Amino acid sequence: LLLLLIALATWASCTQQRQPCLTPKIASLIAETVHYTSDSSTASVDTALPHAVFVAMPADGSLKGTIFPQQSVFTLSLSPDSSICQWSFTTDSFRHDFDTLTFFYRRNLQFLSNACGYTYFYTLDSVHTSHQIIDSLQILNNSVTNNVNTKHIKLFVHPDF
Repeated sequence: LLLLLIALATWASCTQQRQPCLTPKIASLIAETVHYTSDSSTASVDTALPHAVFVAMPADGSLKGTIFPQQSVFTLSLSPDSSICQWSFTTDSFRHDFDTLTFFYRRNLQFLSNACGYTYFYTLDSVHTSHQIIDSLQILNNSVTNNVNTKHIKLFVHPDF
């Protein structure tokens, strides 16, 4: 019995513990919204939108919406299964007019670590939008990785919204 206990203790001490994944695994696109000031068409003001709504429009037809109260910076995901992704956007949940953002990108399978495994990083090629609410947009950084501090696009919203 003593030998069995020693063997079990030796076996338990030799099993390797899996290291936790301490890095974000999902690459997220960070979008910032700003308003043009009404007296100038070139100066912009970072203003929190009252209840901005982003709705994912996947190819399977299911809609997944998220309401962001009082924010000007938003986190969106891109599809690892496609090179095109669409989101609908409005500045307030009470509005009925939406703009569609279409992201065109390249997917890159990226090894993070033994503990975290693999994930997709993305390279934005272009972003197209309708122009009901959004006046224009600017790609700030086309490399979408798991760095949560990098803003990727800036959406310039019409001053009336």
